[in-house]
Amino acid sequence: MLALWGVAAWHRLKVLNETVIGSDSLGPYLQAQAALFGNLPRPPNPESGDALWFLMLPFVALAENLSELFALRFCVGALVAPLGFAAAYHWLSPTVQSTRRWAASITAGIFLAFDPGLLDTLVSGARSYGAPELMGATTLLLAMGLRQYPWALPLMAVTFVAAVGHHPLALGMALGGMVMISSLHRANGGRTIKLALILGGIACIPRILRLAAIMNCGESILGCLGQVAQSNIVEPEPWSTLVFKAVHDRWVVDLDVAGWLLLAGLLSLLLCTEKEHRKAAHWAIFGTIGILLIGVLNGYVRSYHLRITAVPVAVAAAMGLSRAWPVALMASGVFIWRTHALLPVGPDPGALARQDLVTGQLPQQALWVDRIWWDGIPRLDPSAVVLSGWLQGRRNFQLDRNTAFILLENHNKESGWNVLEFTNAKAARLWFDEQQRTPHQRGGAYDWATIAEPNTKLEDARW
Repeated sequence: MLALWGVAAWHRLKVLNETVIGSDSLGPYLQAQAALFGNLPRPPNPESGDALWFLMLPFVALAENLSELFALRFCVGALVAPLGFAAAYHWLSPTVQSTRRWAASITAGIFLAFDPGLLDTLVSGARSYGAPELMGATTLLLAMGLRQYPWALPLMAVTFVAAVGHHPLALGMALGGMVMISSLHRANGGRTIKLALILGGIACIPRILRLAAIMNCGESILGCLGQVAQSNIVEPEPWSTLVFKAVHDRWVVDLDVAGWLLLAGLLSLLLCTEKEHRKAAHWAIFGTIGILLIGVLNGYVRSYHLRITAVPVAVAAAMGLSRAWPVALMASGVFIWRTHALLPVGPDPGALARQDLVTGQLPQQALWVDRIWWDGIPRLDPSAVVLSGWLQGRRNFQLDRNTAFILLENHNKESGWNVLEFTNAKAARLWFDEQQRTPHQRGGAYDWATIAEPNTKLEDARW
């Protein structure tokens, strides 16, 4: 498991330089920083829950700059590999051949270590956030629950709620869980299942309160939820198009021809004579269907949402292939060969190091950090620069019209970015007026200012 974690972390750190910097990727860490400031955080976006910022607290507390922050996140993301290993090992009956258990476990771990889609999720900083890893923990605990570990189901309920807190479409995996109820009841009894439901219900309370506020938008419940789900799309699509694109892009674009290995493993497991083994395929397949159903109801589902099922699918496929254990090991080798070079490329390589570089060169005095974005790709983000400063222990950022004003200029000429220093906000405004250009965006300080001081008003950040 340690070896798989190391390989998966190494593979992910190769693309650390491609990390995308933006509101989605920074939001969880900014809200975690707000908690460390003693403020009450809120979810980074309407569709997520409090688990998103809460689970990012250790990263913010340990990192000393943005590069370290995301490197930690990438290494934790690599845990899907050992989680898949352990889930496959526990799900297979102890009575089966030891060689088969090891082959299935190693194969599941390798599938997850080299899954190109999971790398893309980390690079984007969003796209279901940590739901794949949390669903991996849920899958492991589910497998342990089938093996009568008394504490597994209560913990599974909490990790499942946390996964839904990272992305609501993870709730679709509940459909896969429904096919497991009879087996779990036989293995654990009704008392343990009731305890799991109670703990899960308690963990759901913050999320339920958030949802109640969202659903009170003045339209129907589905209409309110659809507004949030479809906030980043322009034209609605028919459900058949949504489903086809999501499945095609996940299995063909993400995985290339290696996806056929997973499909072959799933089919093989469905034909297995061991009923409890087949449940792993049911968990993966019905969970996928559940995610697609919720996406269709909301009017928005994409391939990266199906990455939430990465661990269930990899575990089931590895178990199916291990029915002839040499086939499983050969399949893992082919998977590495076909996917190791499928590395995601971000729109702005080097963004992390750039924010840290700019932060390190800022003067040690009270500063207002803001942005002007003329055109092209934004190379500098005020929230990223300030968060990098906070991680480095700096506390000199504030909205004060009499303090020095740092303006991050983004354009598509020469290096694409520039850092300008003015004596105060008024001087920055005079410079802006002299340019006689209409920017794509002017401002950005409000985003970081509300983290340090939640009572900041929008007009406080205008200049």
